[in-house]
Amino acid sequence: MIEDRIKKSFFIKAIAYLLIPLLLIGMMVSTLIMTYAAEFPESRSEKSFYETKIFSDKYLNSIYSIYDSRKSITNSSRYENIYEYQNENDGNTIKLDIAVEAENRDKIYYSSRYTYLGIDFLILDKENNIWYTSVERTSKTDTVEKIKSILKSNGLYWNITNGQIETNIENISTENILRENLYEAMKSNSIELYTSFDTNNQLTFESDFVLTQTAYDITKKYYDTAVIFLPISVIIFFICSFYLIISTGHKNGKEGIYLDSFDKLPFELLVLFGGITLSIESLVIAVSIPIMRYNSIAMGITLFFIGLYIMGITLIFLVLGIIKRIKAGQLIRNTLIWRLLRLTKRICVKIVDTISENFSLSTKITIGLGGFIFVSFILVALRNIGGILLLLVFWLFVYIFLLKRATGIIKLQTALKNIYNGNTDISLNEKELRGVLREMAIYINDIAGGFSNAIQESLKSERLKTELITNVSHDIKTPLTSIINYVALLKKEDIKDETAKEYINILDSKSQRLKKLIDDLVEASKASSGNIKLEKQLININELIKQVLGEFEDKFKEKNLEIIAEYLKEDKKILADSRYIYRVVENIFSNVSKYALENSRVYVDIKQVENKVNILVKNISRERLNISEEELMQRFVRGDSSRNTEGSGLGLSIARSLTELQGGKFSIYLDGDLFKVIIEFEIKE
Repeated sequence: MIEDRIKKSFFIKAIAYLLIPLLLIGMMVSTLIMTYAAEFPESRSEKSFYETKIFSDKYLNSIYSIYDSRKSITNSSRYENIYEYQNENDGNTIKLDIAVEAENRDKIYYSSRYTYLGIDFLILDKENNIWYTSVERTSKTDTVEKIKSILKSNGLYWNITNGQIETNIENISTENILRENLYEAMKSNSIELYTSFDTNNQLTFESDFVLTQTAYDITKKYYDTAVIFLPISVIIFFICSFYLIISTGHKNGKEGIYLDSFDKLPFELLVLFGGITLSIESLVIAVSIPIMRYNSIAMGITLFFIGLYIMGITLIFLVLGIIKRIKAGQLIRNTLIWRLLRLTKRICVKIVDTISENFSLSTKITIGLGGFIFVSFILVALRNIGGILLLLVFWLFVYIFLLKRATGIIKLQTALKNIYNGNTDISLNEKELRGVLREMAIYINDIAGGFSNAIQESLKSERLKTELITNVSHDIKTPLTSIINYVALLKKEDIKDETAKEYINILDSKSQRLKKLIDDLVEASKASSGNIKLEKQLININELIKQVLGEFEDKFKEKNLEIIAEYLKEDKKILADSRYIYRVVENIFSNVSKYALENSRVYVDIKQVENKVNILVKNISRERLNISEEELMQRFVRGDSSRNTEGSGLGLSIARSLTELQGGKFSIYLDGDLFKVIIEFEIKE
């Protein structure tokens, strides 16, 4: 009950829903921080950014970029073609067109193209008498000396002057770190390079150092937090995700999976809505980039993460919507394609049903085949890829239609087979079938129901007869016991009349026979109804047969019956109740002693067949056996039709019932006057 409330809690769902995007962003940032720290171990030290090798490597790469691309400054179209500068030789102010080579004139190219590097620079190309600088052109920077003065006033610098490196930046003070072309120019004194980095300036996003410095500062400050936050956030993320997957679709006051009006929209519209929403959110994230570059880094980052968070919310909404449809079994069914196919199917089924109701089977087959050929011919005649695809879809539809009909026929065949085998507890779903097959299903259900009712009535009647036999037998036994007792008392009296003695002996014989018949009736009733409590144990089959044969030895000698017995070479055991398995064998030998032909042989064979033991008893019947095996197994039926023997006709019926109750199999076979009984039990170790 508590789990159900938690599953349907709107408050818990809302918390998990809003928390997952935050956890994802936190996991992403923490992973980036830990990855950066692993690549740059200095970020975990106490050094400032400007003291690290990270900064010096970035600074050196910027120097290479400045030197290698200096000539492109000259040809850039972003700069003015005509500007003024003061010649250091004569002090005159001269206007110069940068597109014109002026003899014996020094040219200064002012460029803002490489300010994204974050470094101010001045390159003096002595060989070509050209100067390059990134310093903004003003009245204070219109000469080389003024530019040098500005660069020297910055906090960090790196210069090449007269072939020597001057710098206050760690890790880049030696000549062997320079690229070959710059190193050769420095050795020949053809290049003077002045660079500086003002640590007091607020870097913009255009600076090549801003992301590196930001990453370094964030890693240095939040590394320890990221190490703790990442595993915790992963665990909470999976818990929240698992909860939402399990709980989605469940709502208070609703049973099963609840789909709201939005969930009932076609799946294609859901995908379209999600695509439009994600595109708008991606646009918001994209807008944050120029805001970081030209306006405010803090504002841009804030907008970036807000857009990322809203995108996460949207993705969760879409994923949970898909999961909810899957749990409700509506993902495929709630698509426009599926609805179109269902409509097409209904139209085709309606046409088929109309044909089925109004035409004969041969006409239906002719119309169906003709329609198939006609539609296939039309689609092939289109001679394009669309026609081929439609043809394949049409063939697939026909295949599914025929497969369903074949499946329906198989169901009917299986149902009929079950009824034939005696299993009438079947019920075909008539709604799954159509036309003639539906009619046949209705008929089969009615037949199965009729058979089932008949069997139930038969079982009820059999049960009533069994109860009647048991009750009547019990009622008869009370006066019969009195008769037997009084007969016994009369036999003790000194009666002189021989006729009276003969009558008393007849009464004794008939009352004992009646007592035996009643006992057999009660035992047969219990055996057939299964109302017997078994106490199974392992029994040696050789010893059992020898014991019973020993007890019947005198009776067999009276009829001059020769017993030929063959036992198992090794003793085998079966699992049975000793009392009732003894009664089974006793009934068989009793039947032999009563009905076997005198002066004949009786064969008793015990054989092992795989993991089972068979007891075979064969003899020649005294009377002609003109009935079937099944008739002989019925109650009160005997081999002698004159019914002048002392048997009750219940021995074989009791033997079979007791055998089957103990897990065995009892069979009889008749071949002329040959009577054979086979008892089969599984061998137990």
